[in-house]
Amino acid sequence: MRRNFWLGVLGAAFVLSLGWGYNEYRQAENFRMTNENQYQRSFKDFASHLDQLETDLAKGRVAGAPSQKVLYLSQAGSMTQSAMKDLAQIPAEQAGLSYVGEFLNRTGDFTRSLAYRVSVGNNPTPEEEKTLADVHERLLLVNQNVQDLVTRVDTENLAWTSEASPWRQRLSFWKIEKAEAAAESADGPASSVRSGLDQLNASLQKLPPFSYTGELETRSVKEPLGLPSQEANKDKALEVAKDFLNKIGYPGSNPEFAGVTQGGLGGYLWKQGDIFMTVSKRGGVVTIFRDQRELNERTLNADQAKTKVAETLKALGWKLVLTSTEDFGGYLQLEYVDENEGVRYYPDKLRLTVSLDNGQIIGYDSTPYWAYHQKRNFNKKLSLDQARTKLRTGFQVKETRMAVIPVMGNREVMAYEFRGDYQGEEYLVYINAENGIEEKIQRIIKTPRGEYLQ
Repeated sequence: MRRNFWLGVLGAAFVLSLGWGYNEYRQAENFRMTNENQYQRSFKDFASHLDQLETDLAKGRVAGAPSQKVLYLSQAGSMTQSAMKDLAQIPAEQAGLSYVGEFLNRTGDFTRSLAYRVSVGNNPTPEEEKTLADVHERLLLVNQNVQDLVTRVDTENLAWTSEASPWRQRLSFWKIEKAEAAAESADGPASSVRSGLDQLNASLQKLPPFSYTGELETRSVKEPLGLPSQEANKDKALEVAKDFLNKIGYPGSNPEFAGVTQGGLGGYLWKQGDIFMTVSKRGGVVTIFRDQRELNERTLNADQAKTKVAETLKALGWKLVLTSTEDFGGYLQLEYVDENEGVRYYPDKLRLTVSLDNGQIIGYDSTPYWAYHQKRNFNKKLSLDQARTKLRTGFQVKETRMAVIPVMGNREVMAYEFRGDYQGEEYLVYINAENGIEEKIQRIIKTPRGEYLQ
């Protein structure tokens, strides 16, 4: 009797385990199918946007009228963004799509930059026309490969991944994908969508990046323009670090050496408790400072903290203008720029984080200032009244000033900055002081934390 009882228990347990195993198998299969369907939808959307991108780029090449060229190049720039969003839905880490993504990103940046140049009256240079042709030829290759994969999906039921046994899929779906990508040959027809994209990525990897100057390179310099020329050794850097800490409210500090960073703004790293900072080798100035201590209860309002910061900056030798304030409750984020003879130099920027428990600077980043600060020579040809005539009818000017701003093409221009209202919203409009071109428009968004530029 007891033996029959235990046989029954074992039998029931076996049936339950079979049921559990089958349920797990079905869940794994549903998971696999859901993922595959999602990838296929994203892939087909990607292919559609890629095809339209190639069409817009082809039209942009053949367009003779500036208005048409601007239209198609701008559309191409927007289409790359749509394609990039689709690409983000595809598991790029497994498919290895880094080169495809980089190519699309640079393509969009180049077309937007070229559209801007044409829109302000500049014809494409022979070098830019050559780059546009090069980009289009590469895009033809990418689009052809992707469209071929789409055709095979529709006619051959090409799967997202190569077939594997359900048991292996249930145990290690992602490991199979990764191993499959590595095992696929770069030659011959792809056995899945995933392997086809991997082959495409490998083919792009062999090509050198095309050269251009666009929005991504808007602020790039080969070496810092503002750093003093003298070199600082380790002992000098320690003196600079101690002096800086003393002036911002950390008297008696003795930071420890923590290493060296490389590059034009590289220097000596120093550490003391929660404090980290860098003193540049060239020039011997503090470029980065962080105090990662815990913040206490807020005791200062924003105006009190900014007043205290102004005193600290004066002690450090800075003469800058505050241009941005964001209040995060326990601390403020502030941005200062250089101003000389009524002209604001927006590239020459200092960023600070200030605690509201005692008004101390707990974050300091002077790298933009030292990277871009230099003596500029601009030829201002337009008067304020002449620049004002370039504004849209109905724009109500509230404030004006001269400013140097970065623009596409790795350039800076001197412009009239007009702050004003249009149909209930506030904007900053920049008119080139030399040729009257409307260089940039920024919308001002006001929130409880501060003002944002969009």
